[in-house]
Formats: sequence, C-alpha cells, structure tokens
Amino acid sequence: MPREFKLEVLEDFTGGLNFRSDQFNLGENESPDLLNVIVDPRGGIRMRDGVDRRNTTALSADVKGMWGFYTDGGTTHLMVNYGTKVAYSNTANFTDLTGITARTNGSRVYGMTMNNIAYGVSYDKPSFRWNGSSAADLGTTLDGSTGNFPQAQYVAIWNNFAWTAHTYESSTAYKNRVRWSNANDPEKWSAADYVDIDVGEHGDYITGLLPMADRLLVFKSKSVHAIYGFDSDSFQVVNLTNDVGSIPLSSPVSSPFGVMFWSGKEGVYLYDGQNFRWIFSKLQPAIDNGRIANLTTNPPQLAWGNNKLYVSADWYNPSTGVTTRRTFIYDPTLSLEGSWVMTDIDAGPLYAYNIPNGVHSVYAGCVANTGIVVDVEDAQNRTSDRYVGSTEAHISSHFVTRWVAGKNPIVKKRWGRPRVVLSAESSVTLPILVYKDFDKSEQSAEYALSITSQTSSSVWNTAKWDDADDASPYVAKWDAVDADLTAAVKNLPTLGTGRSISMKVSGPTTNNHWEVNALAFTYTPRRLR
Repeated sequence: MPREFKLEVLEDFTGGLNFRSDQFNLGENESPDLLNVIVDPRGGIRMRDGVDRRNTTALSADVKGMWGFYTDGGTTHLMVNYGTKVAYSNTANFTDLTGITARTNGSRVYGMTMNNIAYGVSYDKPSFRWNGSSAADLGTTLDGSTGNFPQAQYVAIWNNFAWTAHTYESSTAYKNRVRWSNANDPEKWSAADYVDIDVGEHGDYITGLLPMADRLLVFKSKSVHAIYGFDSDSFQVVNLTNDVGSIPLSSPVSSPFGVMFWSGKEGVYLYDGQNFRWIFSKLQPAIDNGRIANLTTNPPQLAWGNNKLYVSADWYNPSTGVTTRRTFIYDPTLSLEGSWVMTDIDAGPLYAYNIPNGVHSVYAGCVANTGIVVDVEDAQNRTSDRYVGSTEAHISSHFVTRWVAGKNPIVKKRWGRPRVVLSAESSVTLPILVYKDFDKSEQSAEYALSITSQTSSSVWNTAKWDDADDASPYVAKWDAVDADLTAAVKNLPTLGTGRSISMKVSGPTTNNHWEVNALAFTYTPRRLR
C-alpha cells in the first residue's frame, strides 16, 4: 500500500520577524531571520524599496535632530540641526540659519511650529525663532514680556499653549520641570506657570513631551505622566505608570493606534490612552544579547509614517565587531501582535514629514553617510540605495522560512520537489539555500532559481488579437503581460530525507525587485520505528 502523500504550503508571512521563539515554536507566518524585505498585506515577502538622498550637498556633520516647519500659507521646510548649526530645506539642499547662537556641538535641537513661526530649543543655548526669512535668539525673561522663550531640552504645542520641559534656568538645570506659555503666545511666559513632577525620584527625569488628544504626555526615564486642563488655574498632573518610561533624547510618536515610545532595555511600548502594551517582545533577544546596542550613547529613534512605525537603532555584529545602524519597521495591522521587519537603512534621527495635500515621507539623518538626509521609503520605487553622489548601493536582501516539519518534528520524511511562486521586474536569479533537521550550521543543498522577464508590445484587453500589419501577422498575443512584473512557479529538485526543512531565499546580485508569494513542500512520512 503506498504511503500517504502530503502537502504543506507557506503563503502567509505576515507574522514577520521573531527572535524570541525557539525553532520549534515559531508561528506559522513568522521568520527567524530576514533582512531588507517587507511583508505584503496579502501575505507575500518582497524586497524593500531603496532610499534616496534629499540633499546632494552633504552637511559638514551628522544630523542630530529634525522637525517640520509648516505655515498656514502652505510653506513647508524640513528643519535639521548638525554640528553647531541649524538649517532648513524646501526641496533639496539645506541652508544654514543665521542670526542665532551656535549650538553646542553634537547636541540635539527639538522644534515646533506655532503661529507660522518655527521655534527651537537645545537646552543650554538660547531658544530661537525663525519666520521663514530671518532668525533670532529669544530671551529668557519669565515676566510675561514678549520676545522670550525658556531654555529647555524638550518642546511641544498643546491646547493653544507652548510647553517646555527639562528646563535650564539661570544656569541651573531643572530636569523635572514643565513650563507653559501664555495662551496663544509662545513668546510670553510667566514665572509662576510651571510644575515640577516627582522631584524626589532619584534618577527619574523628564525625557520627552507629546500631545495626545485631551492630555499632554510627560515622559520620564522610569515613568509616564499626563497633564490635563485648559489654563493655568486648571492644569493638573496625573501619574499614568511607574513601570515604564521613555529613553532620553529619543522621540515618542503619535499614531492612529496610540503613542509609541522606546522604554529602557525593553524596546517599544504602545499607550492607547488606557493601557501600556509591550510590542517589542519578538525582538527583545536582540537587546538582551547586545545586538541592539548603545541605548544610552546613541539612543533609538522613532517616526510614524506611511501607516507604519520606523525605529532606528545601533546594531552590533559580534562576528565582525562592527556597529552599524539598522532600521526596524512595524506594521500594527498585520497579524494579532503586529509585524516587524529589519532593514540595514542607515538612519539616526527620524522624522515623518507630512506636507499638506502632498507626499507623506519619512526622512532620516544618516550616521555612516555623514551629513546626508534620505527619504526612507522613496516614492520612485528604487531598486538600490542612493546616499552619496550618484553611487548606487546594492540592497542585499534575504528571507528564511520557519522549519517545515509536517506538524511532526520527530518523524522522518521523504521530501519531494518544492515549488516556489515568485515574481520579479526583470530577469533575475535568486539563490536558494536548503537546511535540514533543525541545523542551519551547514546547508544541505544550494540552488538558483531563475526568472526571465516577458516582453510584448500588447496587453490583455488593450491590443486586439489580430492587431498587426500584413508583414507580421498575429504578432500581438492575448497572453502578453506587463514587462514590469513577471510571475513564475519554479520547481526545486527532490530534497531527500529529513525530519524538517527550512529555506533561505536571497535577492539577486543585480539591482532588481523580487517577491516570493508562496512555497509548497511535498513529503511522505516514513514509519516511526
């Protein structure tokens, strides 16, 4: 009697990256290892788009902070600080602001826009204003007179007030102080309009401000608080949690799902207005084993854009001893817990630049590529990264499947010929590594799947079947496809005997997009003796 023939298909990869679960307990839609691929909401895996530089002329130092300047008249500028300078960009290269005190070299500037004026704070230097044409330092007098703005580390707008936190007053640091301006006037401040939050807590100081609907969130290193009210007589502070807080000099962000922030050595939390939820559990081992590194000296940065969360962090490679920057992307709409992927995009500070009635972009100040700002998800569907000049950097990408064991990791199986459903923009070759029996120290087989683009002068429902001259009849075909997308089903050779199978699909050495939609494994279980 012939043994039962079985089939196992992988066609849902929406679980994304999971470092936490061991090889036996990965979810059916998760991967233990991927780089520079994103999850299609329909379930496939495809190579990410390349980044493109915003400025062709590099700034002279690393970008430390970014924010947007938006006016009611439609003027938009991307603001950055680098070295000791602050600069702006309308569409491309940056222009330095003049008329303001030089910043402390390497410090971070936080900014906001109110009443069509951009304001910036950098703690130990005077706060400044820029109206789109001229810039000037602001005073620090807190008596209600005009032309003033406290020195502070953090700044925000909420409820028609300007707010500063972690202030620096008369050469004294007030790390737990929050101040607010006069209503609708960010350049008038009263000495009595402030609150000190939990001064007695050792080592816990303010690390961020972020508006959230009817409250202003005040982040500290080990706690989160909220300010409610409408004016100086009604403002009150409510402690939300003493279990988590935001890492200093990071960037908590708002999203339709709530506020997201990086908390200590636990990674990203989500606050939905009621509860704090840890959403970094799948990637936590990368913090524990030191891969995600330098949380204090080069803290992770966050931005929300394109309906996803972007997180940049230092990444240490123990095999080379080299630390580079990695950007993690989180899609909360995929799977029950959301989905993470990892890229090698060079990103320090991040900022979601939302032009009214225009393209919503996520920009990053590069670390390895000094003085360059890039669009993290370029709208041109680039197949390579362009950081400096005209150099095109190849995107090295791969995806590793979970272990396929036919629901039984003990019984040996005779594996047949796997099928791979894939697509690409042009002729490419995708290297395939096959692993067996929960051992990835050495691949059992290596193959190359080739796909050749199809070209035609016509497309279904556009050209007629007989749309040709007499010299070349019937040159147009019903089955012609768009040359920009070629799909194919490819067969691998028989894989032999083993308890489990895993595959690593890598991108081509050429600069071409690729996508894997499904993998089908056939096998026959052997008798258990």
